[in-house]
Amino acid sequence: MSVAWGAVRGRVVFDSSRHHMFMERQSSGFSWTGTRSLLLTDQPAVYVHDTGGLGNPVVTSLDPAADPEATIELVEASTRLVADLRLPHNRTIQLTSGELDPAALTALTGLRGRLMPGAAATDFISPCAISITPAYESEPDRSAEDDDSAPEELAAYVVVAGGRLQLRSRGDIPLEWPVNRVTVTPVGPSAVLLRGGALLGGHFLTGATLHLVTPQVRQAFLTVMGSAAGPGPRTVGTSAPVTLRGLGGAGKVRADCVLTTHELEFQSPDSQQVLAHFDLGDPHLRIAGTVERFVVFSPAHGPVTVECASEVFGRRLYQNAELRAAAERTLTSGVLPAELADGRPVACAFAPDGMRVKGAGVNLRIPYQAIKSVEGRPGLPRAAMRLTTERTELEVVAQPELVQALHIELRAWSNALAKPSQVPGMLRAAVGLEEDYLLYTVLGPFYELHAALLGDVGADGLARPVTLPEDSDERSRVAAVLQVGLGELQAHLDQVASVLPAFLRHRDARLLAAVTNGAEPDWLKAQEARLRAALAPVQRASAETGQLAMQLSRVMDLDPDALPKVSYAGAALSLGAAALLNPVFAVSGISQAYSSHAQGEQRKAQVTAQAERGWAIVLDRWNALVATTLPVLGYVLTENVFGLRWETARRLGEELAAAPEAARGQVLRAVARRVAVLDVMRRYPGGTGVRLRRGEIADHLRAARETVRTPRFLDF
Repeated sequence: MSVAWGAVRGRVVFDSSRHHMFMERQSSGFSWTGTRSLLLTDQPAVYVHDTGGLGNPVVTSLDPAADPEATIELVEASTRLVADLRLPHNRTIQLTSGELDPAALTALTGLRGRLMPGAAATDFISPCAISITPAYESEPDRSAEDDDSAPEELAAYVVVAGGRLQLRSRGDIPLEWPVNRVTVTPVGPSAVLLRGGALLGGHFLTGATLHLVTPQVRQAFLTVMGSAAGPGPRTVGTSAPVTLRGLGGAGKVRADCVLTTHELEFQSPDSQQVLAHFDLGDPHLRIAGTVERFVVFSPAHGPVTVECASEVFGRRLYQNAELRAAAERTLTSGVLPAELADGRPVACAFAPDGMRVKGAGVNLRIPYQAIKSVEGRPGLPRAAMRLTTERTELEVVAQPELVQALHIELRAWSNALAKPSQVPGMLRAAVGLEEDYLLYTVLGPFYELHAALLGDVGADGLARPVTLPEDSDERSRVAAVLQVGLGELQAHLDQVASVLPAFLRHRDARLLAAVTNGAEPDWLKAQEARLRAALAPVQRASAETGQLAMQLSRVMDLDPDALPKVSYAGAALSLGAAALLNPVFAVSGISQAYSSHAQGEQRKAQVTAQAERGWAIVLDRWNALVATTLPVLGYVLTENVFGLRWETARRLGEELAAAPEAARGQVLRAVARRVAVLDVMRRYPGGTGVRLRRGEIADHLRAARETVRTPRFLDF
C-alpha cells in the first residue's frame, strides 16, 4: 500500500493503480496536469489520489460512501468497471477501466452492496451495480438519438427483499418482479437468465440476463431466489403495479397485476399472498370499464375495482383476446360489474322479482315496482345512472356502454311485468320509438360531423351554419375534419342502403323464433325488399356527399395520406366497447378526427385567396345539405318506411298472440327488451367522442323539418 493514500479505513477491494487501462473520462475540481487513482474499501469508503502534477499530491476521501454520491458499476456483461463520484469540495470524477481479470472481479465482491443504503435489510444484493441485458418482446426502434427508453444494457444493483426482485439504479427502481412470478436459469460462467414480463421505459420485456460478476455471487442469488419464491403457485407473466378495492371489504390496497394469456392474478407486493386469481376463459367472469380503471367479477371473489396507472400495461390488457371477449360478453349478460358513486365495486344482477346489487358492504334487492325513476347521465370516460325508490337512492358509475346496458336491463325487466296480452300494444309502442332510431341511424352521423365542424357544440347549436374560419389553424382543423368525415359518411350510407333492411328483418325474425321454431315466414322476407325500396332516397344524400368530397379535394391543398384517419382510440381502451343496439351502424367516430389531427404533426391545409371562393361554395353546400336536404329526406324516409313498419308490427302481434302458453313468457321478455332498447338508447350518445344524444338528433331533425320551405300545392 502506497503511503500517498494516507490513513485508509477498511479492506481494500479495488485499487486502480494496480490495474492497467484505467482511464479518466471527466473530472472537475482536480489539478489539470496530474493523474488520478481510485481506491475502494469495504468500510465502505472511496478515495481518489491526485498526483497534482507539481509534487503536491492530494487524497480526497468519501467516508462513509453511499450510492448515488459514489456510483460503482460493472458494465459490458460485468467485465469493466465504471466509477462516477461526487466528492467533498465540489470535486467530481468519472473513471473507467479496461476488462478486469477474474481476481479483480472477485475482489470487487468484497463491496457486498454496502454502497447501497439499506443493504443490510435485503435477502440478497449484488456487490455493486452490475450489467443487465434486457430481453425485449419486440426489437425497439432506436433511431431517435435522444431516446434512451430502451437501452441495450443497464447497470443496476440486483436486490431481493420482501418477496420482490428489484433493480435499483441511482435512487430509482426501473424494474421489479414478484420473486414467485419469475424463473431464473444459469447461463455462462456467472450469469442467469430471468424470465418474467415487465415494463421498461414503455417497452415490454420477456425477462433479462443478469451478469452476476462471479459464480459465487450467482450461487448466492439462486439460493435466495429458490427460498424466497416459496412453494406456492408460479404464474409467470407480465406484471405491473395496480391498486385494488373490494377485496374482503378492505379499502384500497396495492397489488401486482400478473397477466398471462389465460389468467389475471393479483398478488400482494409485500408478501407472496395471492389476493385474487381470475381465469380469463371462465364463462362466469365479467369485466367492465377502461383499462385505466375497471371492475372484474367472478362468483369466487365478487367484484373488485382495479386501477392501473401504466398506459403501456393498460394496452397490454386491452390486447388480451380472452379479456376482451369476457368484457364484450359482459355487456350482453345478466351480471354487470360497476361501482357506486363512493367507489365501492358492486355486481348488478337481474331476476324476475327485482334487481340485486352486491359488493363489499352492499347487499340490496330492489323490486322493479318500487323504482320511481331511472336517470342516466352520459359522460366520458365514465357515465352514471341514478335510481330512486321510496326508500333508496342509488348511483351506479361505469363506462358508458355498461351504464347503457344496465339501464336497458332495468327497463326491460320492468316492461316484462306486463301481461302477455299487452304484447301487441308494446309492439306498436316500439314502432313509435323506431322513428328516433331510424332518423339517427340514417342521418345522425351528418349532425355529429356538423357538431365537430362547429367545435363540438350541443344539440342547441346544430342549427348554426359552418362559416369560413379566419385563423389558419382553425381552417386546417375544419378542412381535416370535413375531408375525413365526408368519406366516412359515404361508407355509412352505403351500409344503410345495403344492410339495414336485412338487419331489421333479422331482428323481427328473432321475435318470432319462439313461435316459428326459427323459420322466417314468407311475408317477413317480402318486407325486406319493400324496405330496400323505401330507403332508396338515401342515395340522394350519398350522391351529394360524394360530390362535396370531390369539390373539397379540388379546392383544398390536402394530402389524403397526411390527413388524420378516423380513430377509434377513444374506445380502444374501453373494455367491451361494442355497440349495444346495432353494431353495423355504430357511429364512425367522426368527431374524433380533430383530436387525432391536433395530436400529430399534420400538414396544414392552406386556403389561398384563389381557393376562397371554392371553399365558401363547399361550406354553403354543406350547410344547405344539413339545414334543408336532410330534414326533408328524414320526412320522406319516415313516410316511406313507417307504413311498412306498422304493418309488420300488426303481423308480428297477430302471430305472437297465438304463441303456445309455454312460449308466452319468452315472447313477452323479447318484446319488453325491444321497447327498452329503443327507449333507452335514444337517451345516450352514439359513441365515444360524441356529445349529442341520439334522441337530440332526432328531435332536431323533426324541428328542422317544420322550418323548411316547401312548395304550395292546390288543395283538391
